[in-house]
Amino acid sequence: MSRQNPVIHTHLANKKHLTLFDKIIILAAFLYPLSGLPQVVEVFNGHTVGVSLWSWLSFVCFSALFLAYGLIHKIAPMIITNILWLVVDSLVIIGLLVSVDVA
Repeated sequence: MSRQNPVIHTHLANKKHLTLFDKIIILAAFLYPLSGLPQVVEVFNGHTVGVSLWSWLSFVCFSALFLAYGLIHKIAPMIITNILWLVVDSLVIIGLLVSVDVA
């Protein structure tokens, strides 16, 4: 009679195979935040007209909230996406604040 760890056995029994759609979503989790990079470049190049600091601050707040949810529920694509969005959103905010100091 083999001795199996019931926790490991339960974990392995519940592990599902990643579908093609799961793989697409994981890829999208990395690619989607990259859509904000052109805004980061524009802001750091001094083109800040029409860019709202308050909007980007709210984006950071919501990304943090969704990141917490993803961490609590262990949803990998949500965690990846919101960590990357926090970075992108923060870069835009830093760019806006730096351009205000320079102006």
